[in-house]
Amino acid sequence: MAEGRNGGEGSFALRQLVDELGAQLRSGAGRLGDLPQETGDRLARELGLVTREELAALELRVAQVEHRLKLLEQP
Repeated sequence: MAEGRNGGEGSFALRQLVDELGAQLRSGAGRLGDLPQETGDRLARELGLVTREELAALELRVAQVEHRLKLLEQP
């Protein structure tokens, strides 16, 4: 069965990420402690997920807009 356009691109990007992870593991253990976090961050980015900091910033912006709307609604 043929993959859809987005499915093919997603699996290709995931394959690239896995290949890069393997290359990083083979290249040296000096940065091994940093590797899981970096890989997790890249994978989350690839999947379209946001960080806690980005979510907190967005929540703050929404709260500011809500506050401004309440001020505008007052007579």
